[in-house]
Amino acid sequence: MRWFGAGPDGTGDDAAPDERAGLVTVYGTDDGPAAGAQGPARPPSAATAYAAAPLGGAALGTHPAASRTAPRSAPRTVGAGVCLTPRHVLTCAHVINLAVGRDKLEYAHPGAVELAVGFPGADRDTRGTARLTHWIPPRDEQSPERHLAVPPGARRWRGDLAVLELTCDPPSGLAPLRWAPMTGSQTVRARYGTGDPEHTAYGRVATFEDGIGYVHGRPTGAAIRGGYSGGPVWSVADQRAVGLVAAMVTQGAGPYDPTMTTRLSWSFSWQAVKAELTAAGADGLLPGCADQVPQQRTPDRLREDLRLLLDRALPDEAHVRKHASRFAERCLLPHPEDGSLPSLEEWTEVLVTVDRAVPALAEVLAPYDPAHARTLRDLARLTPRLTDHWMSPWEERALLHLLGTLPDDVRRRVPEATRSAFPYPLPDEVVDGTGLSDPKVFAAYARRWVAALESRAGDGRQVPAGTPGVPALLRAVEFVAALGSPLDRRTELRQWNERMAGHLGIDTATLADRRADADQWAQAAVSAPPRLVVELTGGTGHGRTRRYDVGFWTDVGDGRLQPAAGAGADPLAPAEIVKILHKHLDRLAGASVGQAWPTVELIVEHGDLEIDLDSLGAADAGPLPPKVVGTRYPMVLRCPSIRRLADSDGVWRRRWRALGRKSAMRLDATHDDPGRVAGLLDEDLDASVVVVGTPPGTRARTATWCLACGVPVLLWDRAEHTADGVGGFRLDPPSRVHQLPDAVREYRAKARSSPDEHRARPVLVWDDPGRPLPLTAHLTDPSERAEL
Repeated sequence: MRWFGAGPDGTGDDAAPDERAGLVTVYGTDDGPAAGAQGPARPPSAATAYAAAPLGGAALGTHPAASRTAPRSAPRTVGAGVCLTPRHVLTCAHVINLAVGRDKLEYAHPGAVELAVGFPGADRDTRGTARLTHWIPPRDEQSPERHLAVPPGARRWRGDLAVLELTCDPPSGLAPLRWAPMTGSQTVRARYGTGDPEHTAYGRVATFEDGIGYVHGRPTGAAIRGGYSGGPVWSVADQRAVGLVAAMVTQGAGPYDPTMTTRLSWSFSWQAVKAELTAAGADGLLPGCADQVPQQRTPDRLREDLRLLLDRALPDEAHVRKHASRFAERCLLPHPEDGSLPSLEEWTEVLVTVDRAVPALAEVLAPYDPAHARTLRDLARLTPRLTDHWMSPWEERALLHLLGTLPDDVRRRVPEATRSAFPYPLPDEVVDGTGLSDPKVFAAYARRWVAALESRAGDGRQVPAGTPGVPALLRAVEFVAALGSPLDRRTELRQWNERMAGHLGIDTATLADRRADADQWAQAAVSAPPRLVVELTGGTGHGRTRRYDVGFWTDVGDGRLQPAAGAGADPLAPAEIVKILHKHLDRLAGASVGQAWPTVELIVEHGDLEIDLDSLGAADAGPLPPKVVGTRYPMVLRCPSIRRLADSDGVWRRRWRALGRKSAMRLDATHDDPGRVAGLLDEDLDASVVVVGTPPGTRARTATWCLACGVPVLLWDRAEHTADGVGGFRLDPPSRVHQLPDAVREYRAKARSSPDEHRARPVLVWDDPGRPLPLTAHLTDPSERAEL
């Protein structure tokens, strides 16, 4: 019998009679739809005789569907889950969507989610809470990529998994299930989320293909339907879970016909679930799910090294008794309280299979046996099987807590600080700073941030001979701490870093060197550049006599847009707009700190992509040379209306995250068809910079096609001459693209001083998702669709 992972009475997963021991009930939040609500209807496909509906919704039996007047605070069973580890619950992503009141097959990450859960198989009626840690969204199975949402009327989909972590102690009687592969012809059963025996549905895996098993239900008894989703598909013969309930096949609209498909559902096989969890980086949760069948192990050097170390660090029963309970608590594992002790064989197995167990043991031993604790830390840091997780669970939680207490202005700059800490490209989950002002979004980002950086071995800098390198995570923490607001948060983050450096044996001077790098960066980059945002709508007329409805907003660098004074309600001509621009820009420039310099962002409609405000001088300058906005300040365009009309916000964000990784794509006269341009861009969804070199008169139109495909950075020449005047801009290496706004400003200044040598009139679209737009730009709803 297991000791680690067993309940206080000593019963562990070996005593689990069936799937109820690992069944978890998932309840909806109070602000979700009432029980029985199905959320927004998804239209059936006109081309198919039937479609698939994700399962979830009203409770059954003793939990009837609520009436329209039922209190919203009543518990709502929206689906089921299955105990994957003693603290982790596996369910379907659409169960989470339903629980928080979203469309069932919503693709976007729901942010920080914490749900009420129940434990039907526990020794007593118990409820707790669990937070979302891994999100594998429902996605289109027809797409080779992994980022397309499920289209309406789809018969099947992929992904659709989520992992929750219990925020409470696991109740006695809850145990991870054992798993086996799904095969055809297996007799299986599934339970409703509450585990009620009268709602146990039996069936047979009639067809198994591509990781999905179709289950034909028995003609009598319970049928798999809403509320079963996310629960285990249990093989009666194998006494193992073989899959996860996902959807029932529903009949299209029309009168009932006896030949219609009934009692047919489909499930994700255990093979498919394992592959999805591995691809999402959650494979650390899988070792405990292996079928516990005795087998002859192949020689394992890590296991042998750990067993020898345990023999030395825990030489007798007194040492085992002294550390076993504290180690189980550090690993967040339940354990018996009956005076029994774990064997060293089981302890070794936990060190090899349980996430973060090795650093947890080092943390326990450090006050009493620092030498063996340091050896364990070295194993966790240098052994390939362990290097992804070299922090103990408590150390990880402490860091996440400190990050969660950062103020809003620091949270939004964490991606910037992280990019500045390293000379090489970083994963998307580290550099995507979209929506970090929302504490829930930041909490989910922080977990991804820690996981991504912890898995990187070092920061690439030299260290004194004989000392370990500095992990990338510690360098990144120094840069975040250097943002320095407030002072106590900076101190706490640095103290956390110092403790970790001490545990890992990192030289004090080495950490001080990284801290100096961070302080130097923070002094040079006080804040994001201030900007003036100008929205032009409702243009009437032509050329420089064209008049616009204009809105002005200023952002001093903290990401908050404040309305700025304009010239009243009347439409303005370009010259009048430029006059107001200078007034606001002079004020922003005067308030700038360090080298920060204001940028102008023009929000335009698709017909005004070649508007010429950058070369206009301010009127009434008298004997003084007129000030030109585009030569003094970087001026870029944004056109969010085209993105929204084309529904390309998702690919736009993806392309932006890849900015600086690939060379610019260049279009020429051969790219004269929107389908050809779209196909070229769809071939490479990480193409983020396009230089438009098509013939004069066609460039704005081609740029519109690119914007519709989600390209965030576009450069072209609006001058009426044949040569491609922007072809000479230096865009290699790709990382140089971040200098493009100022390079265009500099070129405009040279064109003013030497027009014969600089004949191009560059237009730059720079559409940064991390720079919020005014609310009016989000609400734009043209009455007629633009011609793209």
